[in-house]
Amino acid sequence: MTPENRACHEYAYRVVLGFMPDSDVHVMRNLKVVTNSGIEEVDPSGYPTEALICALAQTMQFHLTGVQFGELRNDLIAAGMGVEAANLVHDHLVDVSVEEWARLRERVVYYAHDNASPILASSAEEGL
Repeated sequence: MTPENRACHEYAYRVVLGFMPDSDVHVMRNLKVVTNSGIEEVDPSGYPTEALICALAQTMQFHLTGVQFGELRNDLIAAGMGVEAANLVHDHLVDVSVEEWARLRERVVYYAHDNASPILASSAEEGL
């Protein structure tokens, strides 16, 4: 996954599920989300909330490349998303502040430099 994909996925996850900006949320290269509660996979075909996370992340990614908000709304509707859900995504995008877009771009840089392999399971204790 690209750094933009990971950063947008993280932002959308935070917004849709109500995580605060200072909460520990990290998106791994396989798009699994790591929080203090554990590791979770977001599947857009699973629950409406997860579909909303993915739709918001995708539209943010497109906006970073220069696509306008109204065009993104129309694309969501054309792709089969309901008008109400597309309006929700559109309204959120319009409400994102300049500072939040700047933080998102900073997070893209963070993920671009993230080349560590996370430890996903505890290792056996030694020396006991």
